[in-house]
Amino acid sequence: MSFWPKLAVYLLLTLLTASCAHRPAINSTTPTIDATGVKNILVINTNHSLERYRVSQAAFIETLKLTAADNTRAVSTIDLDMDNTPVETLQDVLNQRHYDAVYCIGAKALGSVDYIDPNTQVVFSSVLNWRRFVDQPRYSGIASDPATEAQLTWFKYFFPDIKTIGVLYSAKNRQLLKHATKIASQLSINIVGEEVHSNSSLMAQANALLPNVDALWLISDSTVLSSTDTAKQLFAAADQHKTPILSYNPVFVEMGALLSISADVATTGRQAALIMNNLLSGSNQASSIQFPAGSSISLNLRKVHEYNIKLNSSALDSVNELVGE
Repeated sequence: MSFWPKLAVYLLLTLLTASCAHRPAINSTTPTIDATGVKNILVINTNHSLERYRVSQAAFIETLKLTAADNTRAVSTIDLDMDNTPVETLQDVLNQRHYDAVYCIGAKALGSVDYIDPNTQVVFSSVLNWRRFVDQPRYSGIASDPATEAQLTWFKYFFPDIKTIGVLYSAKNRQLLKHATKIASQLSINIVGEEVHSNSSLMAQANALLPNVDALWLISDSTVLSSTDTAKQLFAAADQHKTPILSYNPVFVEMGALLSISADVATTGRQAALIMNNLLSGSNQASSIQFPAGSSISLNLRKVHEYNIKLNSSALDSVNELVGE
């Protein structure tokens, strides 16, 4: 699959919500649901055919088996791919069986469970707008992108000559920009933010920003990256100005971004399982949301050479995927 169709899938399933039609089957594991002491867990997957979601689910279930006491977790799974009535589907599922907790993978899964009993614990991952669930009762999860500190530190480590980084963001990410600016100053990096109020003004603001920065940092923001066409225009403008793009998902490296610092999906699934076990055992969480414990780094060597960017050669040992060798 070329990168533009792949991006369209990513934006639809992660930024927006996917839908088509059929009623998914429920797959369950032993032990028997009525067994004494057993906690029943429902895994809701937005689209199991996507590798990143499939890997998260497999790592979650495997970690539950390894960390929970024998026969104390009964896991059922449901795939919402091709389901255009996920709320009705899940309502039927939850009416038929009691679940002590739910693990939602992706935005469609999480967006379909708002009506769950308020005492049910919800753990989630791979959700773009995860920040709105911070401090919300019964919601715990893994952020969709690595901590700001980690991303900026990696940027500086790979490209020591980058001094000024531009960011296009919407109002909902103002606090993120404030925090990033503080962290960046400690790394001798200057953050230049441009708040985008509507998609219609995005390209004018981007073209004004790009010539004045050493790199453009893409952050998770559905106002800035609202569609495949918008992403195409933004990448074309950055290429015209020879401004490298630093990103949070490897799909953008395939499009031409210089570097991607993304969450390691297998680690994300394992983290979600540990959170789930703690919740079901009654342990308190210091924070409802955790940043990914592991990261995956993709580097576009073609852009390094094309833009004549100084690369710290020692950083190559940290790269998981090299593009354009």
